Amino acid sequence: MEDTISHERALAFTRRTITESILAEWPDAALDNAGRLEDGRVFTGPSEAEARPLKSKRLTFTDLRDTLKNCQCCAFSADGKLLAASFDSSDVLIWRLSDGLLVQRLHHQGHTDDVRDLSFSPVGYALISGSKDGTAIVWDTRHGRVLLRLEGHREPVRSTAYAPYGAIIATGSDGDDISVKIWDASSGAFLHSFDVDEMVYSLAFSPDGSCLCAELQTSCHIYDIHTFTSTVTLQHATGETLFSSMSHQGDRIVTVLSSGNPGQVKIWSTATGEELLTIDHPNKLSYPVAFSPDGAEVVAACEADTAAITYDSRTGQVRHVFKLTKPAYRAAYSPDGYYVAFGVEGGDVEVYDAKSATFIAKFDAREGSETLWRARFLSDSQTILARSDYGPLSLYNIQDVLRMR
Repeated sequence: MEDTISHERALAFTRRTITESILAEWPDAALDNAGRLEDGRVFTGPSEAEARPLKSKRLTFTDLRDTLKNCQCCAFSADGKLLAASFDSSDVLIWRLSDGLLVQRLHHQGHTDDVRDLSFSPVGYALISGSKDGTAIVWDTRHGRVLLRLEGHREPVRSTAYAPYGAIIATGSDGDDISVKIWDASSGAFLHSFDVDEMVYSLAFSPDGSCLCAELQTSCHIYDIHTFTSTVTLQHATGETLFSSMSHQGDRIVTVLSSGNPGQVKIWSTATGEELLTIDHPNKLSYPVAFSPDGAEVVAACEADTAAITYDSRTGQVRHVFKLTKPAYRAAYSPDGYYVAFGVEGGDVEVYDAKSATFIAKFDAREGSETLWRARFLSDSQTILARSDYGPLSLYNIQDVLRMR
């Protein structure tokens, strides 16, 4: 079966062509720099200890102009059909995920320094890029044109976010100009700036767009977008490096300290900043943390046990214990809630049944990878994007593994 599946994948990609209908939609589509199929291994079986190796194919994406460059940032379009990425460069590459075709390279009249963050608009295919040159650019990805140039930061823009419905954009910078700025997504008009005292690591709007969560080094700040006021600051008592994740419903935020300073998991109210729940573990909990899609549970790593544990997000009761082979650096639920994937030390991706904690598969990392910087499911809940510290982006398919089991 593994040979049959690999052959099916290879056949589909050898027949890849650019048709008139593709050029009508994507005038700059090209076969060069298209995603490539690469041989890999996946381990599957009744448990990780009993897993057997099988041959598999993974779809990889990189900038073939310099394959040694690392991927600094990537983003999916809202409909899950496009992947955008930048590789230590001022250029942004965009691929169609259905066949790996390169449909656009954004560079004309663009950034003068490396791109550090990317975010697609929730409406259509507009894309915002934040760069070390201190600007953010909104692109028309279909035609490769600059729509808006957002200028106001004096230091690198390392975080970007679109509000739901695409009406507002948030950008965050570091260096001597540490601030979060809000912009009108249609006109590019500057609306407001929030000054902060730490580097801005990530930005996330609530689902209704009423508030913005800014994750800083040791705290989370929540801003009311209607009044442009800071409403809540979340911080653990120790003041150590903090990691956070907002629930899909936007009502709660889960926080935990870094793996170097493990401790408690805390769940807070987004609206009031009230600490709703504190979760303890004898061996202490650490990053990564994440809510399940329905918000019913949270997952956190337990480095001392080389495990990950899910808890009821209302009561703090243990739901499942995932016995991983190595410490987890990333965790992601599939959108349908059926699977949970862990990016572990060494760059491997381990996938489990989220409802039973049953081991499903371990995808081998590419040679030379040490750290997995990102693991995320596509909207189909079957495909995982893995971004390591070395080499291209990789797509792994769970459905192929289930067919081989």
